[in-house]
Amino acid sequence: MFDRTQLLETISGQRKDIVAALLRVALGCITPVYRAVIFLRNRKFDFATKQNNEKIIRNAGIPVISVGNLTTGGTGKTPMVIWIAKQLRSCGWRVALVSRGYGSETRNGVDGPNDEALEMEHRLPDVPHLQDPDRYRMTQIAYQELDSEIIVLDDAFQHRQLARDLDIVLIDATAPFGFNRLLPRGLLREPLSGLSRADLIILTRIHLISIPDRNAIVQKIKRYAPGIAIAETQTRASHLLQFDGQKEQVSRLEGQPVFFFCGIGNPENFKLSLERLNCNIVGSVRFADHYHYQRSDLDQIRDSAQTKGASMIVCTHKDLVKLGTNRLGRIPVYALVVDVEFLSGEQQVKEHLKKLAKPKD
Repeated sequence: MFDRTQLLETISGQRKDIVAALLRVALGCITPVYRAVIFLRNRKFDFATKQNNEKIIRNAGIPVISVGNLTTGGTGKTPMVIWIAKQLRSCGWRVALVSRGYGSETRNGVDGPNDEALEMEHRLPDVPHLQDPDRYRMTQIAYQELDSEIIVLDDAFQHRQLARDLDIVLIDATAPFGFNRLLPRGLLREPLSGLSRADLIILTRIHLISIPDRNAIVQKIKRYAPGIAIAETQTRASHLLQFDGQKEQVSRLEGQPVFFFCGIGNPENFKLSLERLNCNIVGSVRFADHYHYQRSDLDQIRDSAQTKGASMIVCTHKDLVKLGTNRLGRIPVYALVVDVEFLSGEQQVKEHLKKLAKPKD
């Protein structure tokens, strides 16, 4: 069984062995079927949009902002959703977050919040987060029972059953177009032509690529989404956080032997973020996105970190909320908490938000 890293190496063409080549051929044979399904699905919703068919595309009754992407894997949605929610809250609006709840852990027959919901609960204690595959039903609970005034949909660009007033698409600058192939041969959920539905496009992690690469990405976006505003962001390390809420400055990482682990969609970007903070990475363990840690996993992390001589264990905030501890063995565990920082287009994004939620007196 391939893990995500091996799969990415295979579909990107990095792996040259016969098994990888055969797998690429097999996945390529499935892709036309996926393409046809996506084409017919989008045609249905395009027609329903033109006809204003509320039986197919349902209206929540309050403004809805969708934050999504075109590819599988992490594009930095969670920090952006947090930034948007804070902007709306600063205007005095009652905000609710709604998501599918992918990766939720089931205990005693009951689905609990997933790691993203737990992280947002830490970062946005005054913003309810509702999770269910029936996102329309969650919007009605938010509207009618919680008196929410605006909804932020997480990972919903393809969830076209629910009408939205603002469609924001995030593109990870380090892996922008899913190897230019649809699933399962590539990572694209739908063709790049889908970008034309967006109201705003935000390039994330722009600080991790060169200027020529950035220019090439922007030009490609403009071919598929002419006239649509493009903003650019980077992630900024805010602080280190322990499970009990203790904070440390990120400068503590400098020169320290650090062992990291993560269960996220794009672990390589997390490694790059740590390297930029000038720590000495002595080892790592990577898990699948939304991974549910077992005691044996924590023992593995602890033993590996101790063997490598690490003085600190670092993970993402999304991982920390699932641990329930400040230490593994004798080594302290910290999350690297990151915030969004706009390099361009911030005012355009704020203007779009203001159109939906005017500041209250």
